[in-house]
Amino acid sequence: MVKKRETKVAELRDQTAASRRDFVKAGAAAGLGAAILSAPGKAQAQRAPADIRWDYEADVIVCGSGGTGIVAAKRAHDLGADVLVLEQNFDIGGKLSHNGGQSSFGGGDPIQERDRLGRPDPDGWLTAPLLPAADMTDDPETLFIDTTDWSVVNDHAVAEYRYNDRALQRGWADNAAATRQFLMDNHVRWARIMGTHQGGGMTKARAARSIMKLGNKTDIEAGTITSADAGSMEEERQSLFNPSTCGGPGAKADAVGAPNCISGGFVISRSVEYSARKAGVRFMLNRHLDEIIREGRDSGRVIGVKASYTPRFSPKTGKRLESYASNGNIDETKQVIYVRARRAVIVGTGGYMGNVPFRTMFDPRMSEPSMQYGTGLMGPLHEDASGILAGMKVGAGLGGLYQANLHANTALRLQNVLACTDIYDRVMPGHPAFEFIRSYGISIGTTGWEYIIAVNQVGKRFHDEISTGTQRGVEAQYPPGSSGTKKPFTPLDWRNASVAQVRSSFAWGSGSDAALAMNEGSRAPDYSSGPVWAIFDQAAVDANGWQLRHPYIADPPNGTFFKADTIAELARLVVGNRFQRMPLKYLEQTVARFNGFVAAGKDTDFEKPTMHRIDKAPFYAALIPFAVNDSIGGLKIDGHCQVIDIYGKPIPGLFAGGEASGGGRAHGIGRACVHGYMAGTYAAAEPAG
Repeated sequence: MVKKRETKVAELRDQTAASRRDFVKAGAAAGLGAAILSAPGKAQAQRAPADIRWDYEADVIVCGSGGTGIVAAKRAHDLGADVLVLEQNFDIGGKLSHNGGQSSFGGGDPIQERDRLGRPDPDGWLTAPLLPAADMTDDPETLFIDTTDWSVVNDHAVAEYRYNDRALQRGWADNAAATRQFLMDNHVRWARIMGTHQGGGMTKARAARSIMKLGNKTDIEAGTITSADAGSMEEERQSLFNPSTCGGPGAKADAVGAPNCISGGFVISRSVEYSARKAGVRFMLNRHLDEIIREGRDSGRVIGVKASYTPRFSPKTGKRLESYASNGNIDETKQVIYVRARRAVIVGTGGYMGNVPFRTMFDPRMSEPSMQYGTGLMGPLHEDASGILAGMKVGAGLGGLYQANLHANTALRLQNVLACTDIYDRVMPGHPAFEFIRSYGISIGTTGWEYIIAVNQVGKRFHDEISTGTQRGVEAQYPPGSSGTKKPFTPLDWRNASVAQVRSSFAWGSGSDAALAMNEGSRAPDYSSGPVWAIFDQAAVDANGWQLRHPYIADPPNGTFFKADTIAELARLVVGNRFQRMPLKYLEQTVARFNGFVAAGKDTDFEKPTMHRIDKAPFYAALIPFAVNDSIGGLKIDGHCQVIDIYGKPIPGLFAGGEASGGGRAHGIGRACVHGYMAGTYAAAEPAG
């Protein structure tokens, strides 16, 4: 019988003193546990190695179980290392598990070759290839040139690949095809090549979605999944097996050549997890990385880690949340443990968007407390920069800090899904995370903005809503001619970045920037802009068919959606949101002015081209999330994914990848998994200490 106990009172490395108090108060009510962490900027001194009593040891310690961590763990084990994975959440997968499964590798990888040659898949599940054979003719050199091409300029005038670390990209390009094969060897199946994901180069098609086929049994080796485990958007249900949020539960893969198949990043995480557990990799969940330990504090080789116990508890039952699979789990509840690494430590702990002091180094507006970055699935310690900070404390340098600038997934922007607390972690009932998020949100697409006005925390409009709701530029990707890139496109050609080309293709909406501006409600010390609200009426609901019911809105309410018979009452209700400090005091005046523009046929404030009156009760206020998905920039790593110190030297025994690392402007599965493959390969080869 596993002995269970409640966690001690814990202090999160959270946004501000106020938000920390809010979280602890909410956590106490829900039974949440969290790690005891040092406050930002107050690093605890490391204990000398001679003073440490090691609780566990392994050849390779992997911190994090997302795309970098789970791949690194299995790869290192394949090469003969004894591996222990530490994961701060109650289940494995990280952001990989909630991803849509679109994975760019390339360099002539096995799936490119399959589709280039028009071969069927071994299971006989797929339709014919979707793209011309020439578009999938690839090799590592082409991939390397693509991802270091100085001339690529996207439609918001950002040169995406110009600043990529060349040694890192060389290693990435040389290992991309091998990583795809590794995943296939661990039971991952793929739909047809369908394009190239962000950051994967733009001259060749390199992306496919990971898939499982609907069947009578969930069988990783056979690649089948039951309807219950797949989940269903139509039936509004999710499962613990599939927490994917991109595309929703049970996302169909018919459009990418895989009829009757379900796609999602969970296919990769569950498949590699299955193989890792079967092979003997050990897992310690609910275990947060606090410190990395070097022989000489900031010199010598890395010899282990310090980690805290961080369970999560159901708000409904008070029971500790448990992982889908448990074979190989070590259920250690000691508050703090020390784990010795005989060979290496691999950092795959994710990014920094949950750490306000860290993220504001990239953009000071990210002090905004209502900013969303996804904590429902992955917990309140997700994206807390723990791996980056732990590396810095033992001398690690940082890389890729410029690359976050204007990245489509790192720039704060307003979303087109309303009334949701975790826009990137949306799940339906059936997954434990829904107990924390409580609403799936109302998707209004790109046309719904015609029917709403967007107001700031004092109830004033700030921009044309239609342009606010459009994508503020997208990343350059295959095929050339999309994302503002030149067509025809010649690699390394100055014409791709000419003034004429940039002028002809530039697209950047400033609505989200206007929403982040100071307003009358902004107060010292951070002068936060506050939440943004969509205001609409019953006529908008009738015209668009928006479903204003559970699970799209929370029941009971969660402070993201309000309904009233009058605009005045609506303005008073929004203080039910924990980030809204005042009523929308100008809302009645704003709505009246807007309705006057509709009557006159002209918006003299912001030139909104299409408008509808807001005058049919009841009236609604729905939160428009400010959100950011990716962290770009982190620990500096070389072409072996070994961490480099502030003097430009490798730190013996320390490796990193994914969003904990910096040096490559890329998004998603391909970046993380190749880093994991590289880190696992080289970590396993480290001499035993």
